[in-house]
Amino acid sequence: MHIFHQPLVRVAIAAVAALLLTIAAGIAGPINQLVITDARGDRGMLAPYVHGRNGIAYLYTTYVFDSLLSQSKDGELVPALARHWTVSKDGLTCDVYLDLRASWHDGQQVTAADAAFTFSYMKEHPYVFVSVDNVREAEVVSPGHLKLSLKKPDAGLLNGLLLSMPVLPKHVYQGVVEPQRFAEPDAVIGSGPYRLVEYSKAQGRYVLEGNTDYYLGKPKFKRIAIVKMATDAALRAVQAGDIDVISYLPPDRLEQAEAIGLNVAKAYSHHSLRLGFNHSGRFNDKSLRHAIAYAIDRTAIIQTVFQKTAEVADTGFIQEESPWHSQEKHSEYSFNPQRSSDLLISKGWDRGEDGLWYRDGEQVALRLLASRRESKTAKVLAEQLETFGIELEVRILERAALQDSLSEGNYDLALYSSGTLGDPNGIMRRVFGSKWASDGYDGQELKALVIAQSVATTLKERQEILDKFQEVYSQELPAYAIANPHMVTAYNDKLSSLQFMPGGVAIGVPSALHKSYLVD
Repeated sequence: MHIFHQPLVRVAIAAVAALLLTIAAGIAGPINQLVITDARGDRGMLAPYVHGRNGIAYLYTTYVFDSLLSQSKDGELVPALARHWTVSKDGLTCDVYLDLRASWHDGQQVTAADAAFTFSYMKEHPYVFVSVDNVREAEVVSPGHLKLSLKKPDAGLLNGLLLSMPVLPKHVYQGVVEPQRFAEPDAVIGSGPYRLVEYSKAQGRYVLEGNTDYYLGKPKFKRIAIVKMATDAALRAVQAGDIDVISYLPPDRLEQAEAIGLNVAKAYSHHSLRLGFNHSGRFNDKSLRHAIAYAIDRTAIIQTVFQKTAEVADTGFIQEESPWHSQEKHSEYSFNPQRSSDLLISKGWDRGEDGLWYRDGEQVALRLLASRRESKTAKVLAEQLETFGIELEVRILERAALQDSLSEGNYDLALYSSGTLGDPNGIMRRVFGSKWASDGYDGQELKALVIAQSVATTLKERQEILDKFQEVYSQELPAYAIANPHMVTAYNDKLSSLQFMPGGVAIGVPSALHKSYLVD
């Protein structure tokens, strides 16, 4: 086994400095003020187009910008800027009726003109987390009535686009020609329950102030601070009463958090760790993908690497506890070296007297790519396959180098984590996309099922198609899901009982900090 490490660049900001900044701001302590820690820190300015391209940055931005629809604490669709809506039987028209009590943070009323503008603006300036390509027209019927005409039915219109698209103030953004560069104070004029009043990129720190004119209720907190702080410092600070929420506590620290009196919310992350295959190489053959799966002991990997912080993943892509998960049991590929050997032999591989595998007289050696975060799993995986007789060259790469290597096809196997939450329309890019965290698959049967579910006109029909997709996915095995890690949020009694939404927040962010918990 050969492991190569690329040079690492580490940027450290002292947790003590973040703690002192928090205390100096006078946020911690009072019951109407909340301090949340984020181990990573800076997520970009909390405005569409300039926030970081990750789920947590999007989540924080939803505190400032509302969408047309929102979610209840159990993940069900509820009104937001749209007080009610109707979709035609053919799925091609949606009438949206706005709540005219809503106002922008500068006091101007939110109307259908703002929503219509947002659709046209995002068609001209695509926003990373939504696509408006299927919207033929967004027509303003009246200040409180928006009519959407679609090019084709969209089963994910409500759970996807209308839930996830932040509505922009027309009077602010209509003159902005480069929104990716728009980071002025006006850029954060939203209609959400909180206003951004302070942002420090260098210190990864945000201060938000409750929007007292919020149309859907009273903000629970006068001020919220989000501060960068490592786990150890956060656990000490929460005991001292200086912080209230550890947004993502490492699951192996759960018992420690409970021991110091914190409440904890725990759930599957639905960001399954998957073993990807290079479908343009030898693993275009499904039987070889199956052979590798049978040669891997997923239970042993979890016991060694994750211990009690993950479960064996579902091989049908969508993970357990998702509202879209099939009730059928999918192929598990339980550890079976003999089954793996039989498959390899059927494909012309030979096992030599030295116990190693050969193809056409040459020893088989595979290249596995992984990021530093997956290095432990990569090591155990390599040990298992080498015990089975397949030599594995493991390359641990920084993210940019990993992306380049995957896009160049310079690998056989790859370890990566990818989300499975959110509206199922996201399956298209996660399975068939070309980016590094996609399976990079091109199977026509699976693709046809994903397209069919996207235009289904009833929930029952959509679920039936998705059930079939999960069955076929587990058989085709575009990627082999290994582990579904746990995710934990720890918090004190300033917040009521938190829970992770079954389908994730809006675009599928696995979080217990949906804004519904921050509004009375």
